[in-house]
Amino acid sequence: MEAVTDAWGIADGFHGTDGQWHPTPETTRLALREVLGDPTTTAPVWCVSAGSSPDLLGPCMLRLEDGTELGPIERLDPDLPVGYHDLVPLDGGPTTMVIVHPAQLSLPGPSWGFSAQLYSLRSSGSQGIGDMGDLGALLRWAGDRGARTVLLSPLHAPSPTLPQQPSPYYPSSRLWWNPLHLRVTGLPDDDGAGLIERDRVWELKRSALQSWFITTSMGSGWRRWVSEQGPSLLRYARWCALAERHGSDWTRWPADIAHPDASGVAALDPEDFDVSFHTWCQWLLSRQMAEARRSAPSVSLIGDLAVGFDPGGADAWAYQDYLALGWRLGAPPDDFATTGQDWGLPPFLPTKLRAGRFVPFIETVRAGLRGVDGLRLDHVMGMFRQWWTPPGADPDQGAYVGFPAEALLAIVAVEAARAGAFCIGEDLGTVEAGVRESLARRGILSTKVAWFEPDAPARWPENCLATLTTHDLPTLAGVWQARDGDHAMQARLVALTGASPGALTDEVIVAAHGALGRSPARLHLATLEDLCAVTERPNV
Repeated sequence: MEAVTDAWGIADGFHGTDGQWHPTPETTRLALREVLGDPTTTAPVWCVSAGSSPDLLGPCMLRLEDGTELGPIERLDPDLPVGYHDLVPLDGGPTTMVIVHPAQLSLPGPSWGFSAQLYSLRSSGSQGIGDMGDLGALLRWAGDRGARTVLLSPLHAPSPTLPQQPSPYYPSSRLWWNPLHLRVTGLPDDDGAGLIERDRVWELKRSALQSWFITTSMGSGWRRWVSEQGPSLLRYARWCALAERHGSDWTRWPADIAHPDASGVAALDPEDFDVSFHTWCQWLLSRQMAEARRSAPSVSLIGDLAVGFDPGGADAWAYQDYLALGWRLGAPPDDFATTGQDWGLPPFLPTKLRAGRFVPFIETVRAGLRGVDGLRLDHVMGMFRQWWTPPGADPDQGAYVGFPAEALLAIVAVEAARAGAFCIGEDLGTVEAGVRESLARRGILSTKVAWFEPDAPARWPENCLATLTTHDLPTLAGVWQARDGDHAMQARLVALTGASPGALTDEVIVAAHGALGRSPARLHLATLEDLCAVTERPNV
């Protein structure tokens, strides 16, 4: 039996990895219908491939993204610019958002390189956590060895308060970068041993950065850059300043600052020291990122866009009118997590996204593409459907909610084309029928990880990112030395390499990467942890 969705986009159930049909709980369905609102009032959206010229249902005016008006027209011009336009029927019907998108994104040329967690690239110069200076060193090191690609962990910003959030996949904001990754000179050397002490590092760096901000003349460059970023940066900086005064969870703030349009927020002067300091930190990050990129122009940098954000953080505060607050994203029960997964991330309401012309999604994708040549889309299946868990319930009481994938993928194509970038979809785990085909048609690369693929890498498809493991899976050394993973992974490693049980770890790592290199994939990436025979997973 196939899942059926109702008018709200709620699936009536799903097929589990146990082979059983799991119906959606009726209480969950009713609660979802209430939070999703009236499905008949959704704003019309039309996705059109650039270069096509479809007929209209009647005469209309077309208002382009730049404000130019065309019409009356009865068909779309094939030369319309890529972007977001408004089609206004002359008979008084509802205005339709027209997304003119490239039919397919440009694909990257075949290359190999490394994937790295920036926080792990610590050196004596970065005082306990990897920074932009370390990124430049990595890019130069990779380029000198013939690598042409580096995939970097998310640079998303946590709250500026303590304790610092350790996971870049649970950020306060996906729109801005983490100041912890700033290179700050003159701090005590770090011995590089043990775990990353983010709180201690941030206290040291923040103190030094504030002194630098007070005593340094920035000239007009900083203020000009801040102005170019538009209202999003000021909104974020105000949230940071308020978080330092009232705590990092905006849902506990006083009413006059609990919304970005509230009176207390508007009264917070853009020239306030704390507000200015946080815009300056972002300007400094952009300069240091550009400097790192210039030091190795032959190496393409791939960014990573996390699937969501902290419900108490800056993005949730900014986009609260679009969110199903109290509900959480996650995954249904499967062999990996028998009771399901609760990621603690608030979902966007698809009806509100459409009504708001997808502004939060556009801003987020645009921010993810800033300063990079490619973008990995974490849990790309979330553009098609998402597993929502009700407030106060366990994940196994959740349900799948459909999303406007055509519009979201069209937006990704528009923003990537404008940035001159390519995209990779993280399509691991349970993937519903048609998702991978839809991504392939749009030129979004798939992801192949050796632990999950029954076929040898030589049989993997061309248009994919090929890798042996990821940041949240066991390393090769961890599996081979039986410190992590399971017997199935060890068997997979033997099949991949042909190694005998007594083979040395280094021999197995080299053989595994040799097998990976025989894949026809466009991108081959080795993790730095595997190159160093690290036994612990990067995210622990």
